[in-house]
Amino acid sequence: MDADQTVKSYFEALMAGDADRLIEMMSSTDYYVKVGTEPDEHVEGGENAGDYYRKIVASAEDFTIAFEHLDVQERGDVAWFYTRQIWQLKWQGVYEELAMRMTGVLEKGEGGWKFVQIHASMGVPA
Repeated sequence: MDADQTVKSYFEALMAGDADRLIEMMSSTDYYVKVGTEPDEHVEGGENAGDYYRKIVASAEDFTIAFEHLDVQERGDVAWFYTRQIWQLKWQGVYEELAMRMTGVLEKGEGGWKFVQIHASMGVPA
C-alpha cells in the first residue's frame, strides 16, 4: 500500500471497528504520538497504541465517516495527511455527529507505511 491507501485503510478500520488492523498500522517506535479530542486522550510510545485502539473500538458503534476533504502527501520515506470529516456514531451508548479535523505523519519502513503521529481536534459543524 502507498501512503494514501494506508490513510484510507485507517479510516476504514475505524468504521469497521477493527482494532487489530488499526494497531498494525501504528509505528512501534518510542516517538509515536496520538492526540485525541478529550483532555486526557493522548498516547505516547507505540507500545501503548494497542490498549488505546482496543478501548476506542469497544466504545463505538454504527460508525460512519463522511469526508469533506482529504489530502495525503508523500515524499520519500515520509508522508503526512490532513482531513476534515463528519463522524456519525454511537459513542459509549449515545448517538453523536462530530465535525473532526485530523493531521498525521507516517514513515515508510520494511513493514510498509506506519503512523508515527496522529492529531485529532473537533471542528465546528457547517
